[in-house]
Amino acid sequence: MEEKTVVILGVTGSIGTQTVDVIGKIPGFKIVGISFGKNGTVAQGILNKFQVRYYLGDVELNNGTRFECTKELLEKTLPDIVVSAVPGFDGVRATLDAMQYTKRLALATKEAMVCAGPFVKQLARENGVEIVPVDSEHSAIFQMYESNVDHIVITASGGAVRDVPLDKMNNLSPEEILKHPTWNMGKRITIDSATMVNKLFEVVEAHELFDLPYEKIDVRINPSSFVHGIVFLKDGTIKIHAGKPDMRVPIAYALTYPSRQYESYVSSVEEFDTCLLPIEKERYPLFFYGLGVVSARDKGELVRRIAFNSADEVAVEYFLERKISFGGIYQTIRTVVEKIDSEFSTVSNIEDVFNIDMLSRRYANEFLKKLTDN
Repeated sequence: MEEKTVVILGVTGSIGTQTVDVIGKIPGFKIVGISFGKNGTVAQGILNKFQVRYYLGDVELNNGTRFECTKELLEKTLPDIVVSAVPGFDGVRATLDAMQYTKRLALATKEAMVCAGPFVKQLARENGVEIVPVDSEHSAIFQMYESNVDHIVITASGGAVRDVPLDKMNNLSPEEILKHPTWNMGKRITIDSATMVNKLFEVVEAHELFDLPYEKIDVRINPSSFVHGIVFLKDGTIKIHAGKPDMRVPIAYALTYPSRQYESYVSSVEEFDTCLLPIEKERYPLFFYGLGVVSARDKGELVRRIAFNSADEVAVEYFLERKISFGGIYQTIRTVVEKIDSEFSTVSNIEDVFNIDMLSRRYANEFLKKLTDN
C-alpha cells in the first residue's frame, strides 16, 4: 500500500503530539511537513524521529527546510492529508490555506468552522476536499450519521466547575479552572470547557459540518466523558457512540477513514456510563448567551460568532494572567459581541472575517483595560 503523506499544522500542541503518536503506531502514513509556534524542542524531536524534511515555525531547527508561511509549506509538500490543529483564530487562516493543497482535511481547529464555516465549506466543494472532524463529539456523529437523522446530542464534561458551589465560582483561580476532570488539553480549551464556550463552538461546528439547524443539536453533560455523541433517527432508532476518552481514537479515524486500523483500550460492559445531565443556566451563562447569539437566524450570525471567539481568546488570556476574575470573561464577551453586532450587518468575504476579528480584539482589549484600571 502506498504511503499517505501528512502535514500536521500545530504539531507541538495536544492534538498535534497525539497525531504524531498515532502515526508512529499505524503503518501507511508519512509525516512530510509540520508547523509549530515557539516549542522548538518538541518540534526538533519530531523532525528527527520521523525524518521530516519541511517545517514552519518561530524557531529554527537543525536539519530540514524552513518555510515562512503555511502556503509555502503546503505547496512544497502537497500532502494527501492535512491535520489542522492550530489553536485559536490563527488556525482559521491555516485551515483556509490547507483547502487549496490537500484532498483530506482532518479538522481539529473548531474556530475554522465557527469563524469561517461557509468559506471553508465553499473551498472544500470547489477543490474536492474531504473534511473529516477530529473533535471526539463530531467524530462520533460523523461515524453514525445518515440521511434520515432527526436530531443529535453532543456531550460535555462540564469542566472544572461542574461540582463547584455557584457562589464560589467567580473567585476560582486559573489553577483551579485548569484541573479538567477527564481530558488533558491546552489552557484555553480547558478554560473554555469550564465556561462551556468550547461546547457552544462545538454546537456551531456541528451546525456547519452536518447542515443541521441549531434546534436539532442538543447538549447534555456526561460526567465521565464516556458518551461522545448520540444520533436520533426518524424511524425511532437511537445510535450511541461511547468509549474511554482518548483523543487518539478520533485522530486515527480521521487519518484512516473509512477503515479502522488503530487499536486501543476496549471498555468492558461494566464500564459503560450513559448518565446524561441537563446544563445549568446559572452555572454556564456564557453557553446560553452564546446559543442566543448564534441562533438568531439573521445575516449577522457569522459576525457575532467571530466577535465571540475573538473576545473569548483575549479574555481568557487576561484571566490566565490574573488580571480579571472568572466572571470577567462573560462581561468581556457580551460587551464586544454587542458592540460589533451594532457595527456590522454581515460577512461578505474572507477578508471581512479577519477585519472583524482584528476589531473585536481591539474592543476587547479596550474594555479590559478600563475594567482592570478601575
